[in-house]
Amino acid sequence: MLFLWALAFALVLQERDLSAAADPISVLPGSLGRGSWCNEHDTIHKRLDIIEEKVIKTVEHLESEVKSLLNIISETTSNISIAPGTPLIDIFDDTS
Repeated sequence: MLFLWALAFALVLQERDLSAAADPISVLPGSLGRGSWCNEHDTIHKRLDIIEEKVIKTVEHLESEVKSLLNIISETTSNISIAPGTPLIDIFDDTS
């Protein structure tokens, strides 16, 4: 989501630079220049909406994959039988 805000901010700054370079007299409110800007603005918002939707779907897919993997790991570790008297090994123990 932060990426989308950064992208929108960059696009707004880019649009400000382009409009600052335009002749302020030739682009009056309600003129064709304004309509063109509105169309570009709408197009940008539509594209951002599509990107946001794809990101949300991707995150949901990844969340389900992670949950599935965690369930598999949990089932696997609970099914491992340890013979009585077998020493347990701590993989995080630094004394080797």
